[in-house]
Amino acid sequence: MLVASVTNPSEIDEVKPLCDVVELRLDCFAIIQKPDFPCIFTYRKKEQGGVRAISEDERLLQIAKYLELQPEYLDIEADTNPAFIASIAVKFPNIKLIGSYHDFEKTPEDLGALLESMKNPHFSIYKIAVTAQNTIDLLRLLIFAKNAKVPLSAISMGEYGQPSRVLGPVVGNVLDYAGLQEEGNLHRYSLKTLHEVFHYRKLNQDTQIYALIGDPIEKSPGHLFHNPRFQHNAVYVKMRLSPDFVRKFFALVDHLPFGGLSVTIPLKELVYSVMDELSPMARRIGAINTVIFSNKKSLGTNTDAPGALNAIEKHTTVQGKKIAILGAGGTARAICYEAKQRGAEVLIFNRTPERSKTLAQEFGASGYSLEELGMHPYDILINTIPPKSAHVPNLLAKKIVMDVVYDPPLTPLLIKAQESGCVCITGQEMFREQAFLQQELWRSTKWTVDRRRFLPPRSSEEAGGGGFFSAL
Repeated sequence: MLVASVTNPSEIDEVKPLCDVVELRLDCFAIIQKPDFPCIFTYRKKEQGGVRAISEDERLLQIAKYLELQPEYLDIEADTNPAFIASIAVKFPNIKLIGSYHDFEKTPEDLGALLESMKNPHFSIYKIAVTAQNTIDLLRLLIFAKNAKVPLSAISMGEYGQPSRVLGPVVGNVLDYAGLQEEGNLHRYSLKTLHEVFHYRKLNQDTQIYALIGDPIEKSPGHLFHNPRFQHNAVYVKMRLSPDFVRKFFALVDHLPFGGLSVTIPLKELVYSVMDELSPMARRIGAINTVIFSNKKSLGTNTDAPGALNAIEKHTTVQGKKIAILGAGGTARAICYEAKQRGAEVLIFNRTPERSKTLAQEFGASGYSLEELGMHPYDILINTIPPKSAHVPNLLAKKIVMDVVYDPPLTPLLIKAQESGCVCITGQEMFREQAFLQQELWRSTKWTVDRRRFLPPRSSEEAGGGGFFSAL
């Protein structure tokens, strides 16, 4: 059930069409009658996030008074005086009691022991809301909720825990909580966002999870792109993950219904190293941005480079063209590989010419210093250097210019390209193309070169004589 938590009575009528139950935070406001709608009454104690600093005796007196209004549910802290809990259970047998626990600093190591300590025969539902200090804490709580043997609502608070606000139906939460507005301090989504972005009503325990992992992830539009396009029971969330926790992350994902991942900086090379299988292109590039989970195996490939070239080929064919690539890092490496596969002549320009020449030698391209850009003709220019460190070079007029950066869409380079009469391709176009390819991979059960140019044919020797990426 979806619970709308309100701290102001003026919000009640507005949230009712968007939820199943309204939680009235009675430590924030008073009422004299119960709304004509299923309600949870909550009078939170100060130590667990309540607003009013009053004695425990006074708080329990207020709770008993409000229960005369016969709400459907009462949320009460599990460590409340057992005698009081027993007394209200007897006096108000039709009110279901939710035994709750909140930790605004951490996620306890032993969640089983925590739940056991909360047990009370009068509780119909248990609620555990704890703070994730990293994404491993989030996954631990989701797995615990999925395997719970009692009616449970498990909420991971804080920035790292935000995906739990969406994934409650997937792990079997009895109650999920949202507010009328986004609440940045709680990292809680609004009711509108849950419905319109994440399609909350369609989520269930058969839903597959897809996620972006990396750090930073805030600016990624992945959840806005993927969720409307899933053609199967799936949801896409963003999980902030640092390099230190990658191996632990992949040790835990098998315990949850993950279907795939998008991988962003700084994890593309590190995640590559923990894959069970890799596409030949991923092996050649040494980095991945896409993971598919199938039969308990992780399968890595790269859609960045095909996405970039696909965006360009909406304007012109690549075969036989001269492509100038600015930069010699991982993105430049991937695009160089794909451009050569499509029959382009590639020129690599970098501040450190040794790096551009090393990369060029590996892929049969030409390498130069960035200062030499104006000395060599090209048809297409692709910038992979971040805006903060990129010197905007002099450009040839009326060429095609792409910048892989998608925020902002119009980078200094593209502004200069517009002034030179060039056709400009933004990083957002590249993002969309690579994301479309991810969608194809995630929803397909067959991976052949005819359907996806960036994956190998089944006869490819580089595929290692079989395996997932050579499957028909």
